[in-house]
Amino acid sequence: MLPKKLLIILILIVIVILAVGIWFGSQFLAKQNPAGPSEYVAVYMATGDIYYGKLSWFPKMKLRNVWFLQRTLDKNNQPQLGIAPLSTAFWGPVDEIYPNEKQVIFWTYLRRDSQVAKAFANPSLLQQLQPQAPAGVQGPAATSTPR
Repeated sequence: MLPKKLLIILILIVIVILAVGIWFGSQFLAKQNPAGPSEYVAVYMATGDIYYGKLSWFPKMKLRNVWFLQRTLDKNNQPQLGIAPLSTAFWGPVDEIYPNEKQVIFWTYLRRDSQVAKAFANPSLLQQLQPQAPAGVQGPAATSTPR
């Protein structure tokens, strides 16, 4: 027969393993809420620019897979909105930015069921979100800081 202390330790280990297993099972097997947060965020800057991407905080705020809200005018001078990848900007940036945190008004996760998050998950939908008229393009301002 096992000593009492060893038996208690074994029972605790089994309980912890079962609890971790149940938690993992509930996380991976549970149906995800379609209105829950996606992995993409929207970052609203003091300049009025809005950037979309995957946010990380270490060692400082960084957006990867960056898109920006693009404002254009159609042939009737009516404003049109769309999104465009930052890497296609005429000045040739890489696909990540380090926003100046003092210029960030707010940031929020996009809902999984939003048009933009669905488009990021399915790139063929991005054509629908890109502006049609290139006249009067207002791209992002220089609000990011260098590494």
